[in-house]
Amino acid sequence: MDNSHTDNDSILDRVLHSQQTDTLEHFEPMEIITELFKQLNPKEADVLRRRFGLGQNETETLEAIGQSYKVTRERVRQIQRWAIERLRTAERTKALLHGLDALIQQLLDERGGLMLEEELIQHLHSHASKTLAGRAGTQFVLQELMSDKLERVESEQWKSFWKLKFANINHLGELVKLVESIISQHGKPMNWDDLWKSIKPRLPSSLQQFSDLAIQGAVHVTRTIERNPFNEYGLRAWGSVVPKRMNDKILLVMRKHGQPMHFQEITKKINEIGFDHRQAYPPTVHNELILNPEYVLIGRGIYALREWGYKPGVVADVLGQILRQASQPLTRNELVDQVLAQRMVKKNTIHLALTNKKRFQRLPDGRFTLAQAPAENTKQSAT
Repeated sequence: MDNSHTDNDSILDRVLHSQQTDTLEHFEPMEIITELFKQLNPKEADVLRRRFGLGQNETETLEAIGQSYKVTRERVRQIQRWAIERLRTAERTKALLHGLDALIQQLLDERGGLMLEEELIQHLHSHASKTLAGRAGTQFVLQELMSDKLERVESEQWKSFWKLKFANINHLGELVKLVESIISQHGKPMNWDDLWKSIKPRLPSSLQQFSDLAIQGAVHVTRTIERNPFNEYGLRAWGSVVPKRMNDKILLVMRKHGQPMHFQEITKKINEIGFDHRQAYPPTVHNELILNPEYVLIGRGIYALREWGYKPGVVADVLGQILRQASQPLTRNELVDQVLAQRMVKKNTIHLALTNKKRFQRLPDGRFTLAQAPAENTKQSAT
């Protein structure tokens, strides 16, 4: 078998990856901006820094900059336009951005021609200093100096993303409807591997050419599908994906943990994840657990989800449920084992509950059954 094609592809992949890594390791947005702005006069550089937040301050309006220079806002706009045009067409700019240009082209090509803005910036900044000015510098380069190759898209339907100028994105709507349908049928969040396994066999012929990575990139830009803090995909409207209420957060934490948790442990986990800027407090979490029937108290401050098969009630209630389901007497050890699967209590607590003769009867062979309800005396009234 001829493996030359595969080997060549592997070598090319390694070379491209090495080039990507080298570009990222040397990418410092503000250093590039400083070098680029050496082609401008001081006023032009100052206007661009202030307009695009490329210094220590936030972006400034045309009017504010005009007042400081005692010129009209239109004059500031004109300076801005000329300065950007000079940068965009300069050979020095092309040389400085060549590696970055090739990297972005490759990243977007791998993802079907588009990439969520936040993911693109995070990728580019993987080795760069994480500053607001640096982020602004990257956005300036993308939007103002690469506009002949890149286009930024944002709408009510799509999150902000970058696409190659001539990339066709007509497939997005059809693809998103397919993924929404799969997630809705599944009924709960899915990790990407499981979601991709469901997507792949249902892809229409018009979408067969898109890779796993390209389809994932497309899913990331829609506003209707979101990832929860555990990187699971679901509908944005679901509390298990974008939790808003305290109950949503508790459920998500407990389902991910997969076993009973103390209310203080739940509180700590909610704050560690940081769903939003609101701090969770133990009394608030405990109160939600007490009031909501989805949770079952199984030990001192320890709760489980009813959906895991736990039944509400005290130890005597659990014993009663076990005996009713068994439909036959059980030994004390059998009862203890089954109760301990439902409750985190001491064995003596279970032994004590079994002494309640109104609810349980000990048979001569030592096994237990439910106590027989006393027969009611019925009186017939003469008519």
